[in-house]
Amino acid sequence: MTTRTSKKIAPLLLSIMLLAACGPAQDTEQPRAGTPNVILFVGDGFGATQMSLGIQYARLVGQRELNIESLMGDGNTGYSLTLPFENIVIDSAASAAQMATGQLVRNDMLGIDPDGYPIESILEWAHKRGLGTGLVTNMRITHATPAAFAVHQSSRYNSEQALMDDLLGEGDVDVLLGGGARALVPAGSWVSEALPGIPEDLDGESNREDALNRIEDLANQGYEIVSDAQSLQAAASHATKLIGMFSASHLPYVIDRPHMNVSSVPTLAEMTSAALNILSRRDEGFFMLVEGGSIDFGGHANDAGTMLQEILEFDEAVGRGLKFQQSHPDTLVIVTGDHGTGGFSFTDADFGPVPDVPLESGIIYNPDFGYPTKEHLEILFRQSASYSYILEQASMDPEKLVELVLAHTGLEMTLDEAKEALVRGEDGLPGTEDFRRYHPDPDDGASALLGLALARHSFVVWSTGEHTSDPVPTYGRGPGAEKLRGIYPNTHIYSVMRDTLERRN
Repeated sequence: MTTRTSKKIAPLLLSIMLLAACGPAQDTEQPRAGTPNVILFVGDGFGATQMSLGIQYARLVGQRELNIESLMGDGNTGYSLTLPFENIVIDSAASAAQMATGQLVRNDMLGIDPDGYPIESILEWAHKRGLGTGLVTNMRITHATPAAFAVHQSSRYNSEQALMDDLLGEGDVDVLLGGGARALVPAGSWVSEALPGIPEDLDGESNREDALNRIEDLANQGYEIVSDAQSLQAAASHATKLIGMFSASHLPYVIDRPHMNVSSVPTLAEMTSAALNILSRRDEGFFMLVEGGSIDFGGHANDAGTMLQEILEFDEAVGRGLKFQQSHPDTLVIVTGDHGTGGFSFTDADFGPVPDVPLESGIIYNPDFGYPTKEHLEILFRQSASYSYILEQASMDPEKLVELVLAHTGLEMTLDEAKEALVRGEDGLPGTEDFRRYHPDPDDGASALLGLALARHSFVVWSTGEHTSDPVPTYGRGPGAEKLRGIYPNTHIYSVMRDTLERRN
């Protein structure tokens, strides 16, 4: 099976990005001057078409403006070229490392130059100078993007134990919030034994190979340890060093949380606010990364409804950063992506006759093809479970799949479509060979087949299950944000952040 997709950047997004020239938003409270800070928001897999999806939904359905769109209005908008060392398509480790260090690196490597030598990151540079530092993510804290700011390893796929021990080794990070607790507890134990706030649905067994209890080590080093939203909020009011671990591995998709017993897990926005509360008490200033990582997972799975919910959660976190910047004008806020994922787009298509539309003038409007409208954005938003959750619950039963798709998307699916979405090869893997090449993860391939079966309802198309080579939009507000205008390698982001932090009083 092959798919064809338009890879044009949505006209709405182009017009906003090229014409945005209005002045910055006015503060509603008296701002206070202070030492420069940097907050870097990275949406993993957050390319131009993902940005366009969020804006289109917010404008046409939500009748509002995304926080990121308000940031775009400042005019400090540019395009980052996501080119790694000797390649055209980049992975998350290399992209984050290039933003973190200002140097080109090889794909899959973390904090290591093309010749194999460690490179100092902006976070490590800041720590050495007495600034506060923070890493916030809805992924494992050892996953590619956050790890690239504090880890030096030959591959992002090294053991989580090795990555975690490297990340924690020098004590460079004051605030760590996210998932990945299974690499902190002793071999043979469960995460909930050390972190009782972890919900059962997100618990897991240690993947360490030794008896070290890194939770105890961190507590002895002065970190306060929390594992639920309530404890996080309480600790944010007084802690100086904080570890918040809320899952054995990644945090769940926003869209799937209502089906799980995970109400104690904080949102990305709540984690962002907690980290800001702690780091803002540092007189020396701070550097902080916030990653919206599951946007990328939704793209890999070709699941637009799930991806939309992740984009909206990321935007809410950005809103917390912009609110902080409003009262701390010496803070630079940057929002960008590490790459695009999936080649997502809406498209016009021939799914049968298009109904006539009588116009007031008496003319009958009848386009040759069907075009998506805000109703198709509403279809994506009302989806109440990820494709992966739906497929897991269907358990390869086509009749059950039809039932679950209707319950969680409101879309009708024929039994033949369900059978096609569940087709597996002799090896048990989804789809045909040509489809599989661009969806190497079996779970993503299965999800993509379901998305293809529902495309006649959504008008959504994808070009791949992997990363794409398109430039990613980059926006900023605060000191140095004007340097983000234009087009540049994503290594330039490091220079902008470094210049801002060097403006210390």
